[in-house]
Amino acid sequence: MVSKRREKGLQDYGSPVSARVEAFLSQLTLEEKVSLLAGRNFWHTVAIERLGIPRMRVSDGPAGVRGSLLDGPASLNIPCSTALGASWNPGLIREVGELLGREARAKGARVHLAPTVNLHRTPVGGRNFECMSEDPLLTALLAVEYVKGVQSAGVASCIKHFVGNDTEFERYTIDSRIDERTLREMYLVPFERAVADAGVMSVMTSYNRVNGPYAADNEWLLADVLRGEWGFDGAVISDWYGLHSTAEGVNAGTDLEMPGPTLHRGEKLLTAVRAGEVSERIIDARVAAVLELMERTGALDEVPGEETTREDSDDLALVRRAGAAGMVLVKNVDVHTGPVLPVDPTVVRRIALIGPNADRATIMGGGSAKVTPTRVSHPLEALRHRVVADGVDVVHARGCSIDRTVPELPPHLASDVVAEFFDGPDDLGDPAAVPLVTDTLDRFRLNWFVDPARRRANLPFGARITLSFTPDMDGEWTFGLECVGAGRLTIDGATVIDTTGAPVGGSFFGNGNVEQRGTAVLTAGVSCTVRVEVRYVPGITGGSGMNLGAR
Repeated sequence: MVSKRREKGLQDYGSPVSARVEAFLSQLTLEEKVSLLAGRNFWHTVAIERLGIPRMRVSDGPAGVRGSLLDGPASLNIPCSTALGASWNPGLIREVGELLGREARAKGARVHLAPTVNLHRTPVGGRNFECMSEDPLLTALLAVEYVKGVQSAGVASCIKHFVGNDTEFERYTIDSRIDERTLREMYLVPFERAVADAGVMSVMTSYNRVNGPYAADNEWLLADVLRGEWGFDGAVISDWYGLHSTAEGVNAGTDLEMPGPTLHRGEKLLTAVRAGEVSERIIDARVAAVLELMERTGALDEVPGEETTREDSDDLALVRRAGAAGMVLVKNVDVHTGPVLPVDPTVVRRIALIGPNADRATIMGGGSAKVTPTRVSHPLEALRHRVVADGVDVVHARGCSIDRTVPELPPHLASDVVAEFFDGPDDLGDPAAVPLVTDTLDRFRLNWFVDPARRRANLPFGARITLSFTPDMDGEWTFGLECVGAGRLTIDGATVIDTTGAPVGGSFFGNGNVEQRGTAVLTAGVSCTVRVEVRYVPGITGGSGMNLGAR
């Protein structure tokens, strides 16, 4: 049964292959075909210049469309998926999807890695804010409109994570044991409706195992259910570093390994084909899915363009409307005066905001659910702007701290920020070494998915960030440092933190150290020199970064 399924050809699961794609398949060498089945880097596929096949750009969601840089051109930040789910408004979600399609094109991306339609199955799921609901039907109905909206702009939605990725605990290895009835009545419902009712063009596999095999190797899920029963005719893409095999993933139906450079395909896949573990017919099926995705989105006809920021008043109004639609006013009655909202400044003279998120914008999660927002406001600032002119006093009490790590060093307290990136870690100890790149920073939580020294490879580097820090309060300040590689933080030349030997696995997708902390007694208004040095050496997975916190 398995061998027959593996040997089924291009036409068995999905629509017929176009004449253009057939022509490419007839001209591509086996080596070129295999190269198309893994990314070139974090956000692009491989180009075959000989045949005029360009690279295709994909971009993260669902917080917006970030583009290929975590700190690149600003993007509209839409409300988190749980807020969208709380709107119960399919028409509104269709509009949000259309907005995201426009944003994707502005970033030169043809695949938007969203929506996330896993279910809220535990209150400590870790990525619940990326998901719409605990209810499969509500999630499905909204996901259909989301996908239709995005794809109306000629951009593919990549619905994720297929399937059972409903907790972050040991997400790279955990086995989600789910009986078939529960899978079909709960977890698979949003994916099935997106295929049947929205024609979603791509699906992202989850990190976890599903009843034994990893999701990207699961023939029952990918071949029998997704392509066989549902008739899915798009491309299956692995989550980033979510592929664990060579032959198994290709045979099961995972078309594109991301990110690149490849870890499990390339020469390993060529060897598997020559050994008879994977047939060339299956290779053709996988390549056809990638090329069909490119053709359907126009990516075969253009090279990814410049990444730009859109400014559109109607879209800003839509984001505000969507945010409001996800809010629920539980009670609006004062027993003495009647309705409290909207605020009547002739009656209400003082307003208290209580909680740690009142004076900062807690608007995004991390990882894929993060963009550089076009504009940000927080409740305290916004409310004061609205009512202080009417003589209303707005006060704030923090109440508690809910930070898992030390909050980001406040950018407004930093000046003269210089970031230097050197060819190698040892250059940090050489006074004569000249940085390859010198830049400035306006934030101190940084992900470097692309080499910050601007070389075209994942190579060792040394990073040195120097800034003048002017505290706004007297007393003991706590600093925190997370980074990939050995890091050191000094204040006026004295070492405050050294991450050498710190446990790994606490940050940056498990590649960085557990946050290390140190303290310094500082005086308000008196500047000090803060310096962070990071010595990065590549591991199995790419990407690096630094989180610098101060409280």
